[in-house]
Amino acid sequence: MSQMYKCLLTVTCALLICACNGSSGSGGSAQEVNTNTPAGAGDTEEIASSGSGDNLGGGDGEGNPGEGGTGDDNNGGSPPKESCQTSSWIAGVTELCNGHLVYRDYVYDDHGAANGFPGTPYAAPSSGASPGYVSAGSARYPAGAENTADIVRLELWREGDELVVEFELNTLYEARQTLAAIAIDSDSDAATGDESLLGLEVDGADRVHVFGEGDPVSNLIRGRVPLPEGDSWRVWAVTAQADGTVMNVAFRGIDERASLGAGGYPPVASLLWDEKQAAALQAGDISAFAATVNVVDLNAGVTRKAHVPPGFYQRVYTSEYTLAPGEGVSLRGVPGRHGATSTPCEQYFNFLGKYQPYAIYIPKQVEPHGLQMRLHGCGAHPVSEVNQGNYQQRFGEDLNMIIASPLGRGASGFYSDISERDVLDVMNDVIETYAIETDRVVVGGTSMGGYGALRMAALYPHRFAAGTNWVGFPGDFFNTPLPDDLQLGPFLGLVNDSLGRPLPLQSAIGTQGNMMDYLGNLRQVPFVHLYAAADELVHVTSSLSLGLRLRETPGLEFDFYEHAPAEHLSFVFFDDWRKEAAFNRDRRLKNPAHIVFRTDAYLDYPEYDIRHDRAYWLSEIVAREKGTFAGEAYSDLNVRSFGCGHARQQFESGADAGFGPVPWARWYSHVSGESPVPAENRLEATFSNVASLQVDVEAACLGSATHYDISSDGPVSIRFSDGRQLDIPAAGQHRGVL
Repeated sequence: MSQMYKCLLTVTCALLICACNGSSGSGGSAQEVNTNTPAGAGDTEEIASSGSGDNLGGGDGEGNPGEGGTGDDNNGGSPPKESCQTSSWIAGVTELCNGHLVYRDYVYDDHGAANGFPGTPYAAPSSGASPGYVSAGSARYPAGAENTADIVRLELWREGDELVVEFELNTLYEARQTLAAIAIDSDSDAATGDESLLGLEVDGADRVHVFGEGDPVSNLIRGRVPLPEGDSWRVWAVTAQADGTVMNVAFRGIDERASLGAGGYPPVASLLWDEKQAAALQAGDISAFAATVNVVDLNAGVTRKAHVPPGFYQRVYTSEYTLAPGEGVSLRGVPGRHGATSTPCEQYFNFLGKYQPYAIYIPKQVEPHGLQMRLHGCGAHPVSEVNQGNYQQRFGEDLNMIIASPLGRGASGFYSDISERDVLDVMNDVIETYAIETDRVVVGGTSMGGYGALRMAALYPHRFAAGTNWVGFPGDFFNTPLPDDLQLGPFLGLVNDSLGRPLPLQSAIGTQGNMMDYLGNLRQVPFVHLYAAADELVHVTSSLSLGLRLRETPGLEFDFYEHAPAEHLSFVFFDDWRKEAAFNRDRRLKNPAHIVFRTDAYLDYPEYDIRHDRAYWLSEIVAREKGTFAGEAYSDLNVRSFGCGHARQQFESGADAGFGPVPWARWYSHVSGESPVPAENRLEATFSNVASLQVDVEAACLGSATHYDISSDGPVSIRFSDGRQLDIPAAGQHRGVL
């Protein structure tokens, strides 16, 4: 460790010398509306309570047809019906599908006008969330009614001489708590018509229809109005609270803004994709947010998909999993496994429903793309992680990677349980939607996200080719570079035993699993770690303990940087990602001959289909014993197949120092060479706390009459994918041929 400290001292002195040389680098108010018989209302259509609220139109926004479909009648012949349902989309797209005009909105963007007050924060009081994690709009709902005017989908189509209008909402608890309204300019002339839409200016509108009753089971508000005259007309749409306070505007396009902290006070910057909406509502004029409808398209059943060019967007997918009550938001947060503690950055989940957003950057480069899963920190948001020009250039353009940043169900989900499910679902949605080289998927994250990157790579090593950890919390404040007999954790354990109860101290904060104990899983997942010596949150004791453990763990390829001076947000501030982007270049997922894998059944969450029971060609791993807390009962597997023949790697390790964006010192371990190992039909394995598992004989290149050498601490059953089975009856070493 002395060599590392010498490097740190040298580069710190160099920076101090440079510092001494002087280098530095008119609103309309919402009108009252009678929800029983609104003025200018259309007929609100009764909706069967058995409805599921599934989408009725539109493709996915990239020119791909959706799944399923509907076949409503129209007045224009019978063209073939194209599938229109979709479970994911780029937010803000407007499309035609079989003569239906379909708009698909952003979600959790229902915050109304920017009225000079702080926007809506989504964070538990103890989470330590930053003030920037707010909306641009600052209209508030009554307690318990949050998110009930959040448009998911708006669809219009012709039936005879009527226009059917259908709003799908993200959340709806009561039939009459939300208004949905449209305005129509039937001659597409902004100079005619003088109607307003719930007090908002809409240039040229000559008719307005308000619908005041919905179905809380399907979350649909549907109505019928007379078909407007004319061959082409413009339409606007909004949703509002029952008192007429407009919360959400449709037809905003795919270029709604979600920026990082610009604009001062009152806030006009948002992390929740509502900046243009908030500004327009504040001004009282939403004329710019209109869709043009050509009646001939409705009559002819036209399908016309939206074109989405490369760029930075919100994408929405439909999850199979929700948190009670199955919809809506919790501003305070639903506590995770630790319960409602007062620990800073404790695990809480804010976004409860089936529609979940994520940030996505689509590069200009040709397909196929790689993919980086970018995980945000505690109190941060996907926008704050990805919406930086240099970041998009270094990882998106230079490496030809789509960058996807999940919401993780809130500001402090810590990427376990339903937050982990969100990461997996986002990754699957990107891979299913775009042309992705699945052997070129990497993961990265900052702070809590750095922990998440380590966790996802360690528990799913077969899915990631490399990883980046920016100032990641390793998983426990008691991770220190001290020798084992001087560690604070065991001392506090003795104190807890003497008291008969634990001290009120949660050293793991919101984590599930100490990643220091899982580093061996990263043998095939090279990682670059970037830390700050003056970090006020993830202290240098935590980072150095991780660096030392990396050096002690055999078979790892890594770069470990300690930057001095730098603090927790320095990397975001400097927006310079060259070292880490270079480390991720040309990384490809491997099928290893040697698998080292640690798992813990306690970390599984079967209700969300989360099981950490697979690594490469090993799967269906079952533990003999499950602990009652994380780390109590690990299952360890060390398995080597000689069937494919392989190259045994040699490593070169050392330390050096440099500059960029601030002075740094580095420990590294790089592959320096390989020596071939001849193929033979042999399997060697050591198991601890493993009851059973399966081996994929094709991926492991194991034929019939396999020689085996197995050590286990108890009975274990090994199933082979070709139907063979080896039952080890007791602890000990077992050799034979199968």
